[in-house]
Amino acid sequence: MFRFTKTKLVPLSFPVFACQVDRGRIRSLFACLLAIVIVGVLPSPLIGEGLLPRAPAGLVWETEIAPGALYYAEVEVLLSTYEREMGVLLKPSERGKVGLKVNCRGGRGISTPVQFLRALIEALEVRGFAREAILLVDDSGHQLRQAGIMPALSEAGSRFEGCPVIALDGEQHYDAKWFYDSPLPPTLQQEPQLFSSFGRKETLEAGDEARKSFLPQPLLFEVDFWINCAVGVDDPALGIDGALANATLWNVSNSQRFLVNQATASAAVAEIAAIPELEERMVLNFISLERYQFIAGPFFNSMYSRSEPKLWLSSDPVAMDRLLIDRFNAHRLLEGFPEIVPLPRQLAFAASLGMGEFERSKIQVKSVRTVLAPKSGGPELIESKVKNTLN
Repeated sequence: MFRFTKTKLVPLSFPVFACQVDRGRIRSLFACLLAIVIVGVLPSPLIGEGLLPRAPAGLVWETEIAPGALYYAEVEVLLSTYEREMGVLLKPSERGKVGLKVNCRGGRGISTPVQFLRALIEALEVRGFAREAILLVDDSGHQLRQAGIMPALSEAGSRFEGCPVIALDGEQHYDAKWFYDSPLPPTLQQEPQLFSSFGRKETLEAGDEARKSFLPQPLLFEVDFWINCAVGVDDPALGIDGALANATLWNVSNSQRFLVNQATASAAVAEIAAIPELEERMVLNFISLERYQFIAGPFFNSMYSRSEPKLWLSSDPVAMDRLLIDRFNAHRLLEGFPEIVPLPRQLAFAASLGMGEFERSKIQVKSVRTVLAPKSGGPELIESKVKNTLN
């Protein structure tokens, strides 16, 4: 068995751990370099054949959530905006499935809103996806149950209103050939068997199971594309548990080991985000501001939670996290807490790997709103001005 290691030169102040993926086949360095050259010269329709295009980096669409927070019109108008601007349809393709990566880490108090999921599922169903082909994915079965997305243990099955729910900690959804490789040891809580084996050795060598964080097989091999349905929560190790963290750390096994300090956490987030096979099908990111938490995370604390009637959609997880950080800091100052300074390092690291924009001057928030069409009664898209200031 051969292992191919892909590295990128990134200006970090500490070692970058290579992203190592065992492919089960030989890919020569020449072939990789040739592919890079070809991608650089081919017209955009031929890049990533069969993959949906991303919206421009730094662009975030925002819509107001109507009273009652049912989300149906809001989700539809944002998805329609992406489709119209990019000239594509979010419809089934070769694989015929779509993934929704939710975040239930904070329990029912501050997880991906259930009503938002209902609206997104319905919008995808209208576009041709059967409910059994819409996969809801997160890293913890316990947390999925706490959030009301996975049925209780006393109930049979693991579906949310007809959609399969996949808890990655069940371990059958990881592929042993696909993993992120880091020399950090495992945590006792997540991988006790690996922790004990590590304790008998002084170092972790390449190939050791304890070095590996396995990637989610459903999002790699089973879906045409997947949508990151994140939340915004303060996190002492990450600075922010937002779009980047949900797409990376809460998408792999053995992830808690990276939360030892901000340096290791930031490096892991950026490098996992840049794994081509994982990020190429993450087309869109949603964040609802129905509830977000600016301090005392990552677990829910109602005293430090705020709510705004806004829903965001973007192809740029870095920009979304930067907008959240600005909101966190504004509320922290109002409440007498110190700001998150400097910015969490994963934003700059991920931007350096081409994952998006983190400089506020390069981020545009474009508002879209819905009104009732006079004849059909359905949602009609109206665009308003681009806003570059925090509301």
